[in-house]
Amino acid sequence: MEGITYRRAKVDDFARITDLWEEMMAHHLALDPRFELAFDSREAYLEYLASIIENYDYGVFVAVGETQIVGYTISMILANPAVFALERYGFIAEMAVSQGWQRHGVGEGLWNHVRRWLARRGITVLQLNVSPRNQKGYTFWKKMGCDEFLHIMWHTIPKSF
Repeated sequence: MEGITYRRAKVDDFARITDLWEEMMAHHLALDPRFELAFDSREAYLEYLASIIENYDYGVFVAVGETQIVGYTISMILANPAVFALERYGFIAEMAVSQGWQRHGVGEGLWNHVRRWLARRGITVLQLNVSPRNQKGYTFWKKMGCDEFLHIMWHTIPKSF
């Protein structure tokens, strides 16, 4: 989309990134109560951002439209156990676009920014997780060319067990 710029996040961006994260998490919580957040989640998330911003294997990027950040992504480079031929792969931990900017190419721009960042580091595979209840997210990732690989299962152990 024209008028959108993509760049590496800075410490000054943390408050706005956290706002977008909270918006994304509210969407997920409405889909599934297992996304319940801790009472101090905002502070914990800000600490998380501070802990990864300078890490070479993490890419925290923002999409800036008009006067503010309208989307962000957190990606990382992970290592597989030595038993696999694929030694390292990229992983998108989070991507969120503000509600008013969705369906305007911002997510695709972030996707391409992450892929270029990973490609420059020799990464050829990218993985991510998407909730099966998040049809909007699932449709987006399929449109970006992702296909299913693994399914994460959940089991709550009864208290009486």
